[in-house]
Amino acid sequence: MDNRAFEELRENENTPNVLEHRNIPADAEIGKAATEASVQRRGGYQGQVLPTVHELHNPALDNNQQPLDQFNTGSRFHVSTISPGMELENIQLGPAKPENNVVIEKETQLDPNRKASVATINSQNHERNRKMSRDVIPSIEYYRTHPLLQTTARRPTMHELCNPLSEEVSLQDFDETLAKSSEKESEEEPATETVKFGWIEGVLIRNMMSIWGVMLFLRLSWVVAHAGIGETLVIIAISTFITLVTALSMSAISTNGEIGGGGTYFVMSRVLGPEFGGSIGIIFAIANAMDCSLNVVGFAQAVQDMMMEYGGYIIFDGAYNDIRVIGTITMIFVCAICGLGAQYETKMKDIMFVIMLASLANFLAGSIMGPSSELEEARGFIGYSMDLLSENWEPAYTVTSGQLQNFISVFSVYFPASIGILAGANVSGDLRDPNTAIPKGTILAIIICSISYAGVAIICAATVARQATGNVMDLVNGTHLNCTSSVNGTDCRSGLYYDYQAMSLVSAYAPLNYVGCIAATISSALSDFVSCPALLEVIAADKLYPYWMVGFWGKRSGTSNQPYRAFGFTFVLALAFVLIAELDMIALLISDFFLATFALMNFSTFHVSLIKPIGWRPTFKYYNTWLSLLTGVLSIISMILISLPIAVITIAIVLFFYMVVLYRKPEVNWGSSTQAQTYRAALTSIQQLVHIEEHVKNYRPQILVLTGLPNTRPALVDFAYLICKNNSLMICGNIVEEKLKYETRLKLQQKAYRYLRFTHIKGFCAVADNSNLHTGVAAMLGLAGVGKVKPNILLMGYKNNWSTCDRKALDQYVLTIHTGFEMNVGVAILRLQEGLDCSQILADIDDLILNKFPKDKTQNQQSNEWSVTSNNSGNFTVDVDTTVTSVTMLANGESKVEEAEELESSNENEGRRTVVLGVTKSKKSKRSKKLAITYRDPEGNELPKSVMNKIIVFQKKQKKDTIDIWWLSDDGGLTLLLPVIINSRSNWSETKLRIFCTASGVQELEKEQKGMAVLLSKFRIDYSDLVIISDVDEAPKKKTKKWFDGVIRPFVQPGPNGAAPQITEQQLEMFQYKTNRHLKLRELLLDHSSDSNLVVMTLPMPRSQSLSAPLYMAWLEALTANMPPFMLVRGNQTSVLTFYV
Repeated sequence: MDNRAFEELRENENTPNVLEHRNIPADAEIGKAATEASVQRRGGYQGQVLPTVHELHNPALDNNQQPLDQFNTGSRFHVSTISPGMELENIQLGPAKPENNVVIEKETQLDPNRKASVATINSQNHERNRKMSRDVIPSIEYYRTHPLLQTTARRPTMHELCNPLSEEVSLQDFDETLAKSSEKESEEEPATETVKFGWIEGVLIRNMMSIWGVMLFLRLSWVVAHAGIGETLVIIAISTFITLVTALSMSAISTNGEIGGGGTYFVMSRVLGPEFGGSIGIIFAIANAMDCSLNVVGFAQAVQDMMMEYGGYIIFDGAYNDIRVIGTITMIFVCAICGLGAQYETKMKDIMFVIMLASLANFLAGSIMGPSSELEEARGFIGYSMDLLSENWEPAYTVTSGQLQNFISVFSVYFPASIGILAGANVSGDLRDPNTAIPKGTILAIIICSISYAGVAIICAATVARQATGNVMDLVNGTHLNCTSSVNGTDCRSGLYYDYQAMSLVSAYAPLNYVGCIAATISSALSDFVSCPALLEVIAADKLYPYWMVGFWGKRSGTSNQPYRAFGFTFVLALAFVLIAELDMIALLISDFFLATFALMNFSTFHVSLIKPIGWRPTFKYYNTWLSLLTGVLSIISMILISLPIAVITIAIVLFFYMVVLYRKPEVNWGSSTQAQTYRAALTSIQQLVHIEEHVKNYRPQILVLTGLPNTRPALVDFAYLICKNNSLMICGNIVEEKLKYETRLKLQQKAYRYLRFTHIKGFCAVADNSNLHTGVAAMLGLAGVGKVKPNILLMGYKNNWSTCDRKALDQYVLTIHTGFEMNVGVAILRLQEGLDCSQILADIDDLILNKFPKDKTQNQQSNEWSVTSNNSGNFTVDVDTTVTSVTMLANGESKVEEAEELESSNENEGRRTVVLGVTKSKKSKRSKKLAITYRDPEGNELPKSVMNKIIVFQKKQKKDTIDIWWLSDDGGLTLLLPVIINSRSNWSETKLRIFCTASGVQELEKEQKGMAVLLSKFRIDYSDLVIISDVDEAPKKKTKKWFDGVIRPFVQPGPNGAAPQITEQQLEMFQYKTNRHLKLRELLLDHSSDSNLVVMTLPMPRSQSLSAPLYMAWLEALTANMPPFMLVRGNQTSVLTFYV
């Protein structure tokens, strides 16, 4: 290998450790955001033009702003070069000595899967460093994603490449590590060597034997008798077209990458996704069991006919009961052969294949030789005749088993002859090279077998009459073909109509044809019986369905490690259909099942080739997108025409298993075409929205909510989701002051998404690092989102500790509000008196979300609790805990608090941190199990119910109270719209809206009330009370002023070392009017809204630089202190409500 220099990046020693990070203080909720979203006002509700948020925020005199100190960080990298490569190289300090600079090349002796490291050795009385590059050469091992094929090899991460080699071990330790690795590999049990087949033995012969099944020997002559040679060739052509295009579609998919075991199921599930893939996999497994029973019944019928032909033996009644007995014995034999292993089944098929070829040659020779006796001629075999061929060209449908046959019914009986094309694909796990074997073997098998079917049909039509008496005396009289008279009509039991063994009649040696029929049916039964357990095993391995439904059957056991449970399931299912003992009925059922499989197979190819994801590069090019779609539609039409009831049942079964997977949402990611379609549709829609001018009727509140980690502020997340649920975008933002590594950032995002998924909240999460609060928010609002899908509202939590926190943190918080308005988005602040940050009172439940739930092994226990105990090292264990207060998430998104029964613990361990998560069955609902999230404090103690109610305040059902809206300023209607959305939610639907507005004077009171009532009616807003307040400009009470003076007292006093006060007398005088107004509003709020469920008020504008952060926060404190849940909100002065159609 050539050595190349590589750069080693060395971090500055003074660089802070990026592995450790902390969130900005709790009450200054930090978030990640998207770009601004401005809403163009079209047909607003006011005649006047609203002032812009820039005009409100920046008065004409205040043009200069003094920016806060920026948080600047930097890093410095020192670059040095060392010798890279997978081989070890001596690096010598000091003058170079050629005789000592020996390169030791042991590339072939090193483990290529081991990460590069640094080794040091002592050689020739001095120490030399040995270093290896962390870069690796391209290898197939790094691209394997299938769990059964993955190895320990992995390429280095980007972090490992960017950082210097920091670990140094001695060469002796390095060799010891390799030795231990070798010992470990030698101690492992040797893998059992499985037999792999090539394309001829594994696919071609298997497919041909499956296609040359029962229909060739027992029903093809019957099809020719009814449909005539013309329509028979049409039936063969239609079947060949469907199967050939399906094979082309399957070949395209199977050559687009490595395929594992499971064949058809593996292909469709990885293309269409687990929902359709799993459902069609189950259908296909059942269809294979049914096809096995079809061939077993055909075998039993052939044996029965042979017993009657050579000796007249009858077991019971010479009819269905004999078929059931022979079929049951045959099923036991087939199950035993398949249980021995695939190699025995394949060897037996090879023997059967030779017998089949001999049988077909025997049939061809017999047709050339002609009838060898008068009895054969009396039974309708007259040899090649153009007149007979002309007579048999036209269709002649008759009544069979009480049913008048037609083209569709005959097609349904014949079609199972074509379903064997998937026999080779079903055992793809046993093929040496399935990507090459499946296309080549399948297509060639279809061509050969279709030609052979057409040839046999033509020979039968040219040599055997449709009906004959089978009586030699009638042959002498010349009436053996006359079955129209009443005398001979009742005696006609021969000919193509009645004799299912017409091929034996034509054959030169009839017993050989019987043997060929037996070989064909047994080989097809073996293929189908092997396919069904293989499918069940692969489906079970994917864990798409509950264990009791599929997983139980797919488990391997025994000394030979075979899926005996799947064999048993296949045996019982196939035996159930064998007991039907009617070949035509079973063929009718199978046709719809396989047509459904073919339809989805073609649709999967159509879909993936239409979407054309980047990874769609099949090596098989002979397919057509629209031809696959046409074949899929043709398959569906054929299903319906064959039997509408059976088609409905088939579709219902597919939908049932589809819904099971859709409901369970298994954690699988196969890169299906549906995922590519979702991405493409989303991208197309977003691109279309970019060019569409925004309209007020389509306004949606898209929220950037500053939550930090969502699980630390559950109430804030729940409140934002009340507004955004099924409506719009919600982004949970987390801003971290320190610079984060990629892995750390990724872990934070994954943790946030796990919490959202666990709580069934549909939203996005984002992390911004290396920035303070307001710069992080500005970056998020400027960059997050795409096109029109970006935040237009900034939602923050109220800073409860504003009066005691650091002044810089307070300035950052108020500056963040400024930033929201400068970015032309609405700003909302939510306050709960208890605060929103629960990180100090709640234990982290993320570890339990990762570890899933243990299974409930006690059937009589109504509820089970599991606690996760954490020690100082951060390791978690599972144990039983005591009384649990749980929040039960209901199916409709609501919640309730339940008291779980107390369970006595056998032991108590002190000093441990416990997190408890419980699963509780709801006693009120029998339809579903309720998922309960149990909250505990970090010490594992039970939270008081009052605290629990505050945490889930926005989840639980609200009492019949009010939502008070104080719409003080026209901000475009956002102050009114958000509570209306909240009131539409089921949890808040019983609350009433009360709207409070202000009037300029008593004389304007009646006029303002009428105007507001008209406006609200045009907005179609249902409210209970409309209150117009006229005394908002009056002076507040002395008691209120005294309270406010106590709030601002720490800020009006001089600071330490003679520093100026944070709130000056000039500021108080300048903003005296606004202060009095806010204090008066406080009095009105206490009088009218102190008992409301939620209060929503227009947020005061921090409009000038001369307004200090403490004074502004004092105003907000005056409005929100000692109040119910309170939201201050202000829009961006763009209309979000309209009364136009």
